[in-house]
Amino acid sequence: MIGSILGVLFGIFLLFLVGQALWGPLRLFLSLGLRLLCGGLVLLLVNACTGAFGWTLGLNPVSAAAVGLLGLPGLLLLLALKAVAG
Repeated sequence: MIGSILGVLFGIFLLFLVGQALWGPLRLFLSLGLRLLCGGLVLLLVNACTGAFGWTLGLNPVSAAAVGLLGLPGLLLLLALKAVAG
């Protein structure tokens, strides 16, 4: 009886440790995914606003990651690259 209770408690403790070990990488991937999504939405908004003037930026994962991770400097970087490279 005592062995069964200790076994269950040990199993719960191991489950807790595995959950704690996996939460950090999962949180990082979720954060990066959210930033990538937000970057894509910002690029869509910029394309909607500047499309009338003929300025559009490519909407791809690299551009979305640049805007999502770097923020405004990433957007300005893409705009500068578009102005220089055409």
